[in-house]
Amino acid sequence: MTVSLILVIVFLMVGSMKFLFEKELGEFHFFSLGHFFVLLYSYLTVLLGFSLIYTVFEMSNIEVISGGFYHQEHYFYTLFNSMYFSAITLFSVGYGDMYPVGIGKMFATIEALIGYMMPAVFVIRTVSRNEKV
Repeated sequence: MTVSLILVIVFLMVGSMKFLFEKELGEFHFFSLGHFFVLLYSYLTVLLGFSLIYTVFEMSNIEVISGGFYHQEHYFYTLFNSMYFSAITLFSVGYGDMYPVGIGKMFATIEALIGYMMPAVFVIRTVSRNEKV
């Protein structure tokens, strides 16, 4: 059950971010409100997707985050902590109050890598699109 939920979440994250890899995002100026919303949507998709993955693990009694969780707590408390951990990982803040353990290390590494790559991909796409004009 846990694996199938995680696969569904990953599939939905990848599917909803496919527009980053399309040839054209539409008619934008060098930087516009449209660019801002595309970037915001991308970050929110990754943040919520990974926080749901962490929550599924934690609710299945598979510890992936240590330091801020108290097991067997209410679902929304677990979701809030997962969102917090996902945000500090994605944005490379890393306060140190929560840290990944076990399989959570792999997911946190992937999330951090995506957090580093997203701005670079976005800038490259914006610059290359504007050079064609």
